Amino acid sequence: EKLLVSFLCYITISVVMATLASTLVVSLAPYAAGSGISEMKVVLGGFVIKKLLGTMTLIVKSVGLALSVGSGMSLGKEGPFVHVAACCANNVSRFFSKYQRNEAKKRELLSCACAAGVAVAFGAPIGGVLFSLEEVSTYFPPKTMWRSFYCAIVAFLTLQTLNPVGESGSGKLVMFEVTYHHHWQIFELFP
Repeated sequence: EKLLVSFLCYITISVVMATLASTLVVSLAPYAAGSGISEMKVVLGGFVIKKLLGTMTLIVKSVGLALSVGSGMSLGKEGPFVHVAACCANNVSRFFSKYQRNEAKKRELLSCACAAGVAVAFGAPIGGVLFSLEEVSTYFPPKTMWRSFYCAIVAFLTLQTLNPVGESGSGKLVMFEVTYHHHWQIFELFP
């Protein structure tokens, strides 16, 4: 009886968290849905999509991601981190007139943000630069490559300093790691 109550509580909390995440996305920021990588390819290709990189999208994407992972859904981390990093870069660029007047400069900044997002997702700054070079950017001059590398290094060092895993000196930089301490039950095999 105690096991059944615990299971029902777990399922209820998971469903509530997943429903809340989807309701936030549908009602407040529809552009927060999905991975975000394909949208970044479109933006870096020259198209302008209003509200894709806005403050509300950043907030809803971050909260929705936390709720979705907390509910037990299996999510990739690369796409959401790239989208969140690009939203942060876009929001910061609003404070500088250099980026407000020049879309090409803003796209360079977004390329750097994509590199930082992948660097944080996998703990690999060079992988972030290569991802930005090969996958999302259509125009990638050498100066943007060095800026992306610097941005990815800073993001990686920030991740290492914050140490989200919590064990000092463990060498683990992977976020959203799940470990199970309980053995599975036979009733979990049946739908």
